[in-house]
Amino acid sequence: MARATAAETAERIGQLQTLILDGRSSASCLAYARQTWGLSRAQGYKLIKRAWAQIKDDIEEAGIDRHEMLAWSIQNLMAAAGQAKQQKNPGALVSAIRQLDWMCGLGVNSHAGHRVHRH
Repeated sequence: MARATAAETAERIGQLQTLILDGRSSASCLAYARQTWGLSRAQGYKLIKRAWAQIKDDIEEAGIDRHEMLAWSIQNLMAAAGQAKQQKNPGALVSAIRQLDWMCGLGVNSHAGHRVHRH
């Protein structure tokens, strides 16, 4: 298979960004890249990594406030938890709650914004 041009690579990264921002998992994005473009696993992960880096750069360039981003993230995690509950998917529900706990410090072992690990 011929090597992708810079324009094709940029288009692929853009498509992966769209998938990521639509809430698709890395595994799902990797499967899409492999099936659509015939990439190896390593090549797919490289493009996903570049897509995430571009998303980060876009956020920093736009000057999005960290509080706004946190509020957006919390809203999406709560929506994901609600969807997981409706679909009776306890693994996804626990995962969303765990991420909310980590982001917001809601757990029993959280004190004043920092995590305390008890053994």
